[in-house]
Amino acid sequence: MKKLFVEDLKVGDSIFGELFAVKSYKKTSTRNNRPYINIELSDKTGSIKGKIWSDDMTNCETVKETDVVSVSAAVEDFNGPQLKITNLSKVEKYDLADFQPTASKDIEKMFEEITGAIDKIKNPSLKKLLNEFLKDKDTVGKYKKGAGGYTVHHDYLGGLIDHTTEMLSYVPAVCKTHPKVNKDMLITGIIFHDIGKIYDYEVTTTISITPKLKLLGHIFTGAELVKKYGEKINLDEELLDEVLHMILSHQGSLKFGSPVLPKTPEAMILYR
Repeated sequence: MKKLFVEDLKVGDSIFGELFAVKSYKKTSTRNNRPYINIELSDKTGSIKGKIWSDDMTNCETVKETDVVSVSAAVEDFNGPQLKITNLSKVEKYDLADFQPTASKDIEKMFEEITGAIDKIKNPSLKKLLNEFLKDKDTVGKYKKGAGGYTVHHDYLGGLIDHTTEMLSYVPAVCKTHPKVNKDMLITGIIFHDIGKIYDYEVTTTISITPKLKLLGHIFTGAELVKKYGEKINLDEELLDEVLHMILSHQGSLKFGSPVLPKTPEAMILYR
């Protein structure tokens, strides 16, 4: 368990075998052609720059961005705290939550809110569709830890599920104001609308954009995944189309990436 964080480091400190994530790593040299390495290390509290000088390179492994490393160093003053690293090695075992900002609420408790909402669904076909998702353990694992965005909103570990539960919390008030709304469909749309983001962002020690986001985007990948669930359980085609419409139209306009505009009350509410 990590106990020392970037925010704790002060000029004059010495650290031994502390874990940090590699944010950047670049080999370079001085004007006198003396080789050294510029490195930036981070955790959930921030980042700090450092240097590995030629005399210490034999004690330091070559690493890459997103690696987690064990570091021994002195904290020196160079326009603020900077690490003079004497020993560095890659580690394989670590707690991702130490290196990535995390949802303020407990992820498992938020997921219980989602499963609780599914339990209350009265439409047997929609409940069966959502339970097919719950049985997909690999997807559920990614859904729990997934980011809700890259930089715009909910860009942290558990951000996707945080965003989803926030939206579910609005359902009682919406349905009280609009009693004719299909509550089961609205809940289904909320749970599924951003599910494709588990393929958009790779959440490791940093959040990075995947090739799928660049080429396909979360609306397509989410709709494709939910369509597979529906086809697996032989869901009524019209009902599945209505669910897929929720996903495809949830951005509300073509310029924001939705291939279709919201055409049902539930899809319009989901967009709003």
